[in-house]
Amino acid sequence: MVVKENREYAQKCECQAVEVIVSRGQHANIPPRFFDVKLDSYLPDKANPSQANAKTLVQKFIADYPGVVKGLLLQGPTGVGKTRLLCTIAVELMKKINGLDIYYIDWNDLVREMRFGDHVANRDYSPMNQLLFKLAEVELLLFDELGSSGTTPWVLDNIYYIFNKRYNNQKITVCATNYLDKSIDNQETLTKRVGERIRSRLFEMTSIVQIKGDDLRTHDKND
Repeated sequence: MVVKENREYAQKCECQAVEVIVSRGQHANIPPRFFDVKLDSYLPDKANPSQANAKTLVQKFIADYPGVVKGLLLQGPTGVGKTRLLCTIAVELMKKINGLDIYYIDWNDLVREMRFGDHVANRDYSPMNQLLFKLAEVELLLFDELGSSGTTPWVLDNIYYIFNKRYNNQKITVCATNYLDKSIDNQETLTKRVGERIRSRLFEMTSIVQIKGDDLRTHDKND
């Protein structure tokens, strides 16, 4: 209990608050490492102004939501904090908007699940169809590691379905990827990894946020 002006008020204990955060994170499929991540925990490298700019743009997106017309596309090399920023959006918005319909998916997890048994004639596809429907219809989708593993044409067609459905229904999507739109040091482009159809829709669905720098994990700063 908390006493204010000689009156007692009920107050959730810290353990209850933690339970709420964990429950919301699990429901939204947020990786446990980031259940309670805060934007302040993202520490930009002063040598790379793009990191501070990314933090500012993420902060603005959180402040403006749901009054936004576009999502974000975080592009940059491994270890510059893209997943942390992606999950920060989720955690901060779940605190801001009670009951927000939000979901996090990792490209690798989705592709692995979709490819499992895709040539088995008697496979039950109903759980996968339910997931695809959820990803297409959820109010705010956070799509991590875009294009990070190879796919079959069948898998890519189904992922395209998600983006096309969200594009047509004007759903907000925030993505993170290691791949850029111009090849550097012979690295494949994002278009090459996800296909022209998905990349084309992302041009209208998201604003590009490029993040440069070295792997911050090696400096014990960000994940």
